[in-house]
Amino acid sequence: MRTLLSSVTIRQWCLLGIFNLVLVAAFGLLMRSAVIFPQTWFNQKYILHAHSHFAFSGWISHMLMVLMAMLVLNKKAADCLPKKYQLLIGANMLASYGMLFCFSWQGYGRYSIIFSTLTILLSYGFVGILLHAIARSTLSLLVRKWFRAALLFLLVSSLGTFYLAYLQATHNVDGNKQLSAIYFFLHFQYNGWFFFSCMGLWQHWLASRQIEVAGGSVLYRLFAWTCAPAYLLSLLWLDLPVELYVVLVLAVLAQNFSWFYWLKGLLGQIKWGEDKAPSWLGGVLLCILSAVSLKVLLQGIALIPAFHELTYSFRPIVVGYLHLVLLGIITLFILVVLFLNKIVCATQWTKWAMLVFICGIIGNELVLLVQGLSGMQGIYIPHLPMGLMLAALIMFISLVLLWISTVWSLRKE
Repeated sequence: MRTLLSSVTIRQWCLLGIFNLVLVAAFGLLMRSAVIFPQTWFNQKYILHAHSHFAFSGWISHMLMVLMAMLVLNKKAADCLPKKYQLLIGANMLASYGMLFCFSWQGYGRYSIIFSTLTILLSYGFVGILLHAIARSTLSLLVRKWFRAALLFLLVSSLGTFYLAYLQATHNVDGNKQLSAIYFFLHFQYNGWFFFSCMGLWQHWLASRQIEVAGGSVLYRLFAWTCAPAYLLSLLWLDLPVELYVVLVLAVLAQNFSWFYWLKGLLGQIKWGEDKAPSWLGGVLLCILSAVSLKVLLQGIALIPAFHELTYSFRPIVVGYLHLVLLGIITLFILVVLFLNKIVCATQWTKWAMLVFICGIIGNELVLLVQGLSGMQGIYIPHLPMGLMLAALIMFISLVLLWISTVWSLRKE
């Protein structure tokens, strides 16, 4: 087993990650189709847990671990990572597949919790070895800062999981505490580990092209300082004390200011095409930047008291926001990084796959928005579940096309 793992290249790890994304999309399609065509052979709630846990561990965390290790250790797509990285990534992959199977089979049960806990412990090991490697790397100071903060927030996010386990072990049925623990984990995963890793990857690409963006250091500092206070956005339904609400408002305003100031500098500096990067990737990046901008603006809107209950009481709105971050920002960006680093070849088929995938994301977000707004007004609009299923089908087909065309193009080399 060790011999097999030691020979896996970075490109092969990434291809496996894309395949895992296809599985995530397949489970999403299965849940959407079950609303239209009821099924009795699986438990919808169990499939939802398997879908979300595998998306976090088997797709996003797996890819971020591989890509960060590649940059920190100055490796290329055809290289293999050192043995300890290979073993950790391989073990995380096995644990992720264990979660996918066990959550689908038993939901939150003994075995699914064991595999879930194992992924957390393995992430601790990854944090330890990568922090040591970052200290000796030749990466720019700003990239190292983004990466270190990302690893710190990865550790912090696990506290929410362990606190939730403690509440369940002590038979504490306080719904507010359990929901707060879940949102704690989600916040420091989405806005900490995921976002800071992606920003580090992006900053490294900019630095490799000698592109300096005004406000880069300010952006890092303000987002790092405000990440913890921004967690209060997830607790607005608890009627926060005035003092905490003021802290939250300042944190959200700081993030909006730093993001749009940095974005203005970025759009003025980067030129797509020629030796920088393919121009079509610039269009994908623009979609990602637009999604991040929408996200930070929505955080500001959520501070308005009239929107507190609406924001957290309607499931389509919450699901739409989570998918905006998970699909429209994190997943799309990881795929862009694969193209920028020549891990995935830009062929006509892969370009079409990316375009169709983006269309599926936009369709999914629009249908969820209509579903949420109509629900707020008490208006029933037929066929919305069918729209969600079609969006899920489009995303699934596009990702299958991306994976197959990528494997095919590599075999032809």
